Amino acid sequence: MSELETFISEARKYLEQENFVQASASYLKSLESAEDLKDKAVIWAELSWAYYRLNEFERTIEAAENTLKLDPVYKAKEDIYRIQGFAYIGLNKDEQAIDCLNKSLEIDRNSPKQQITLYELAKTYFKIEDYETAYPIFEEIESYFYQNQQDYWLSTLFYKGFVQYHRSNFSESESIFEELLENSTDGARKATALFGLAFVAFSKKDYLKTINLCESLVKNDKNFFDMETVGFLTAASFYYLGRKDVFEKYYMQLKKNFPNGRYAAELTLLKENLASNGSKN
Repeated sequence: MSELETFISEARKYLEQENFVQASASYLKSLESAEDLKDKAVIWAELSWAYYRLNEFERTIEAAENTLKLDPVYKAKEDIYRIQGFAYIGLNKDEQAIDCLNKSLEIDRNSPKQQITLYELAKTYFKIEDYETAYPIFEEIESYFYQNQQDYWLSTLFYKGFVQYHRSNFSESESIFEELLENSTDGARKATALFGLAFVAFSKKDYLKTINLCESLVKNDKNFFDMETVGFLTAASFYYLGRKDVFEKYYMQLKKNFPNGRYAAELTLLKENLASNGSKN
């Protein structure tokens, strides 16, 4: 075995063991030994994945670019564009991510690995609020995930439910979140379904139901990813139900926990309305 083959074999072993620091070091050593441009391209391609797993997204992109510079006809370009897209997602560069993921999908859209690419693309469109583009992609991948990867299927339902919510299709949104709830087996996943149902109930001005859903959510997952929104929905619901005393408690807690939060303006307005109505009475 040549020195180059030894370094590459070592790097791949580390990569398989998820020792990404050692893997990247071994790949860099192999680059020093490689002379053939196509060999170097392969090394840079594999190194890009090691960098990605280390959350070194800028270096991931650079490594992927080096692959294509050294071998413009690289046989797995879809993998290069995919890893670039994932890295741009990590950098919150949504336009670049969308461009790279679409390039990857132009080469291969149907293989199992590319269903994850489609999922990440749809999520990115969702993030930038391009719901009309995101929704058909979620629908495209739903059947595959239902049959093969349940976690991704349930996550797809979550996003579909919120797309329909943002489209003001509340009945369809509610139906999707109920399906998510019925098929969730752990508290954290159930909480995401209850979160969506709380949004729908609040939009329908069913404030008592909103409160009950939020309380159930917290029971299922006390470390839920968006407690600020849960708190706001609960506080606002108590406000609209005329429960000034309870609203005040939630208001004070939210101001304490999220002094510069996303709902600061709305909470202040509700608080001022209470004070104004109180002075009139």
